[in-house]
Amino acid sequence: MKNINPNTILQIVALLFLVIIGYMTFNSGSNWKIIKSELDRAREELKTSKETLVSTKSDLEKSKKEFEKMRLQKDLLIHKRDSLIFDFQKKNAKDWEELQRIKDSIKINNDQLAEDKALIKNALGIN
Repeated sequence: MKNINPNTILQIVALLFLVIIGYMTFNSGSNWKIIKSELDRAREELKTSKETLVSTKSDLEKSKKEFEKMRLQKDLLIHKRDSLIFDFQKKNAKDWEELQRIKDSIKINNDQLAEDKALIKNALGIN
């Protein structure tokens, strides 16, 4: 058998002791149990957070659609109001030129009104 250096044997023995001590430190005791329970709790909290985030995102999309519908309804009401004002002005017009201007305004307003009605029907899903 060859001549083995005593330093090599001592290094192997020291390395073996370090492995045994490390194994006993991490394997024994409640350190792993605590770490595992904390990781499980963190996973549950993450799962709950994801579900909350998905729910909030869904609610936000619904709210955005509702705001768009309300905006369209507001525009429709404004155009209806303008139409009523123009009708009143038409009945009270004093000369032909004023009547023509009002008539042009009514036509533009009615076009916008028809467009708004179509948008609201699309937004509400009415065919």
